[in-house]
Amino acid sequence: MADSSSTGIVFRAAIYGGSGYADGNQEILAGLERHHLPLQLVPLGAQSDGAGLLPPARRRALQKLQRRRFNLGYSVLYQSMPAGDFETQLDARVRIGRTTFETDGLPPGWRERCNAMDEIWVPSTFNREMFAGAGVAEARLRVMPEGLDTRRFRPGLEPLPIPCRRRFNFLSVFDWIDRKGGDVLLRAFLDAFGPDDDVALILKVHKFDEPEADLEARLLDFIEREAGVPLDHSPCVILLRGLLPARDMPRLYNSADAFVLPSRGEGWGRPYMEAAACGLPVLATRWSGQTDFLNDGNSYLIEVEGVVPVPQDSDREIYIGQRWAEPSVEHLSQLMRQAASHPDEARARGQQARRDMVAHWDSTVLAPPWTAAFQALL
Repeated sequence: MADSSSTGIVFRAAIYGGSGYADGNQEILAGLERHHLPLQLVPLGAQSDGAGLLPPARRRALQKLQRRRFNLGYSVLYQSMPAGDFETQLDARVRIGRTTFETDGLPPGWRERCNAMDEIWVPSTFNREMFAGAGVAEARLRVMPEGLDTRRFRPGLEPLPIPCRRRFNFLSVFDWIDRKGGDVLLRAFLDAFGPDDDVALILKVHKFDEPEADLEARLLDFIEREAGVPLDHSPCVILLRGLLPARDMPRLYNSADAFVLPSRGEGWGRPYMEAAACGLPVLATRWSGQTDFLNDGNSYLIEVEGVVPVPQDSDREIYIGQRWAEPSVEHLSQLMRQAASHPDEARARGQQARRDMVAHWDSTVLAPPWTAAFQALL
């Protein structure tokens, strides 16, 4: 597989580990493979599927791409990662940086690294406008959205068994960080429902900054102390921690009746797309990347109280100095009650979202323009 005289696409990106970047890169890479483009994979970070999230056949195919070698000086270097990690000194015929950011501006140094690339590919119109406003050369910017496999993410699958589910179940999938708006979600849910409502909120939390911390205890403390709701007056909250194998994520979505995530900012918002492809009504913030594929006809959009400075004590230093959206707790509470009280209406929005995902955002729809863009550069 080693042939340093050959040319192709050197695909340098996070691939393993189940992050939003990794899952999106997996989808893009698979689409390019189906179109038989010459690919060499250079994983960023984890070099293998140590967590066992991928099917064995997929794992072997990725390892085969990692053994391939191209002459970088005559090849296309494609880097997909936060722009602060772009390698700007590698000598390639064409250098593409694909990146995203979730606020109204860029961290220090990102503009310079982006402008060192020949092209910058971003997933959303939100990012194109924001990057240009932050000083990235507009001629370098191209919107290249990522899709997903709507045959894998689809309604009608066997639900993942989740104890204590109720008649109507909201699902949220996120890392426990300020930007994802877990505090907004909990306040809205606690305001909308009580212990006698046959409603549950399922929190699927990928990561927490303190892996050994008792997240359940933190959650109970938030409900009682910060939200001021005694536990015996709280509606049902179910906490699921850790990563799921790729085969189980569609089943998780099929375990719920609606998906909700009041994020303060997204470059794209992959969990929204996965939920929509599974036919769930989606409750999402009316700001940032997800508004490219979510609208009032296929989802419930949460109004924002404003675009506000990121707090100085935020848990991610990279966002400090930027601004992000502040979703309305009151409006989200209203939308959650509306979805639970009018399940037929909610299902209709979810069905429309599913149709939109299949028609416009499936990988088979988006792979051809990606393939054409690379072929023009080879």
